[in-house]
Amino acid sequence: MAAVAMPQVQAPFPSPSSVDADRFAALERRVEALVVQLQKLGPSPKIPGGSNSRLSNGYVPTAPGPTLPLTPGISGQVTPSPITPGSPETPAIPSEQENAIAFENPSSKLAFQVLDIIQRYGQNVAPHHIPWAGKMKFLPFVEEYVKNNKPVKMVLPAFPFKSPNRKDKVLGMMPDLGEELALMHLNGLCESINEIYEHGATVTITSDGLVYNDLMDVSDSEVWEYSTAVRDIITAKGLRNINTLRIVDLLDTHPHSENLTKEEYLIHAGCYRRELVAKYSPLNFNSRQAVTNDKDTCMTYQGYIKFLTKDLAYSKLATETQGGPRKRYKEAIEKLALQMIARGKAFAAAIETKCKGYVRLSIHPSVGQTKLSVPLIPPPKGGRLMTPWHSSIAVGVDGSFKTVHADEVRETHDLVLHNGQPYCFREKSDLFDFGEIKVEFEHLYPCGLVIRPAPEVVGKPSLRDIDVKKLRKLAELQSPVVLRGFADTTDRELYISKGHELGEVLPWSFGIVQEVKDHGRKDKLHNNVVSNEAMPMHYDGMFKFVNKKDESGNDMKDENGNEIKVQKPPKFQFFTCVSTSPKGTGFTLFASSRLFFRYLPSPYTVPRFEAIKWRMDNDGFWDAKLKSLPLVVRHPIHNTPCMRWHEPWPATKTKYSTCEVTVENDSQGIVGVIDSLLYDRRVCLRFTWEQGDILLSDNVAMLHTRTAFTEDCDRELWRIHFD
Repeated sequence: MAAVAMPQVQAPFPSPSSVDADRFAALERRVEALVVQLQKLGPSPKIPGGSNSRLSNGYVPTAPGPTLPLTPGISGQVTPSPITPGSPETPAIPSEQENAIAFENPSSKLAFQVLDIIQRYGQNVAPHHIPWAGKMKFLPFVEEYVKNNKPVKMVLPAFPFKSPNRKDKVLGMMPDLGEELALMHLNGLCESINEIYEHGATVTITSDGLVYNDLMDVSDSEVWEYSTAVRDIITAKGLRNINTLRIVDLLDTHPHSENLTKEEYLIHAGCYRRELVAKYSPLNFNSRQAVTNDKDTCMTYQGYIKFLTKDLAYSKLATETQGGPRKRYKEAIEKLALQMIARGKAFAAAIETKCKGYVRLSIHPSVGQTKLSVPLIPPPKGGRLMTPWHSSIAVGVDGSFKTVHADEVRETHDLVLHNGQPYCFREKSDLFDFGEIKVEFEHLYPCGLVIRPAPEVVGKPSLRDIDVKKLRKLAELQSPVVLRGFADTTDRELYISKGHELGEVLPWSFGIVQEVKDHGRKDKLHNNVVSNEAMPMHYDGMFKFVNKKDESGNDMKDENGNEIKVQKPPKFQFFTCVSTSPKGTGFTLFASSRLFFRYLPSPYTVPRFEAIKWRMDNDGFWDAKLKSLPLVVRHPIHNTPCMRWHEPWPATKTKYSTCEVTVENDSQGIVGVIDSLLYDRRVCLRFTWEQGDILLSDNVAMLHTRTAFTEDCDRELWRIHFD
């Protein structure tokens, strides 16, 4: 086939201020798709204009940037500024303009959608209008998986061992809450892909512990114990999409490595390390030149220097250089970092050989041309980006997770133990003190709190003895809050009494307790709340109206003498679980407004969302037409923005009430953006009920829904609304 003449493509190109940001994002995606289609028509010619850059695998090369220095002493240093999720530079969710892109076949479109999800988890150092420069490089890989109905495979070198600085940085040598959060974050990425692609995705973690541990005076035994504990977390938490590889798997020198014993591992560890370097080190590789000439390598090198300086503060290296000029320690650290660069190059080559066709993820800063940088525990805006093995986790009273160095929070946070081991820090607060009832707390990902009787407590404490006002205050900050393992939680009289203790109970036509269970009716006018169907994302009380009052407390009327009604949704939901549905069904999903706005991508902003009004048209049991509904309200306690939304619900999803949603004063395409982010695993908790659970959720700060369950099961929840 004759070569096809390609139009000149300049990349990167600036976003003109005269073009709407949404349309510009769609235009960029159009260009990306066009490049892929042209690439498939024939060999990629050189880009006109004298450039030697080529379009390889449909990848549009970025313009060369300034050279980064080898050490801080070299002039011309450029310090990369990582993009923080939720900031204006965060890549946009593409749903709004998806239909504007032309794909030559369905597999290309689906592959692009998969890469869009992966991109959301990324954080590259690049101009904001190039959120992932290497995206098109990986499109053929993902499309091949889609065509062959195979899971999309990703690979991440990570989880080596804990920092040797157990005084200032980390809590010990074993994994803790940080590793758990990171693994659940990666599994959530795969689960999000599974929701649009039935064959799903996997992340293979290649542990790099043996690559570097001898340089940092960390024993091979510690590497084994840490990596084994990481595997135990994956199994215990059912993270079905996470796989692991050791160096021995990359070298293919030990058949049936899954049966490798610790003794065998320790005997051969040094050999594995030497063989990796001998077999995969690039010929004539020079670390210093690589740091000088390659941006990604330079950023990795600078990162090494930064963490090694504190990692080795109490090491043999620090002792040996003590007493001399400080630059001796600095020079030793720089030399060590160069050695790590060389070994890392060999390790990367081994991964490339073993994991061909995988989407390459990285924990190191990158310009994004050959890999996607993925923060394992995304920091809040302006926060530092740290891995769990270089940090400790500080849990805020609002339920937020923050990576910190241990010496930064010892005065403001309490140390939390789990199974007798240091686990995390938790912000000091009286809200975690339950008096004579000793309890322990489990912080859920991505949000929520489970409170259980402490292991040393004999018998089950009664709900009767719980200070539920404290639960209310906790729920205002980090919903949902769950009591698990307590007695008398399904005592109806006690349950109602505790509802009145919590606040002003709001009655409905059926009374104050809604028995949420399947009534078995199938007609259109039945209430879907008491069915076994999945439900749309929503907040409770959308259809609860009261008379509007004047300052004297009198009912207000319009010019026609009709009473003026105003929406009065309850502030809280109060549940108890009488019985559950079969495992894997009947989940209740809680979407956090705090996390929604944290991950809200460009070009969307809180002010833009606060200005949006929408209307809904329902039929069936919920027959109502509501208009001029605010998309965002402010929380009455902490004034944070909170989503007010009802997911569109067409007849294809239900036999009961349908819901049509119209955005009144913004793009209708924003509906897809909202729904996509509300179900995002970084925003939305999939909660599994256990019999006897008490659950309290802030109906202002959270949206919720449920998944379907089987018709013949006895799943039953009781629910009370209160203010």
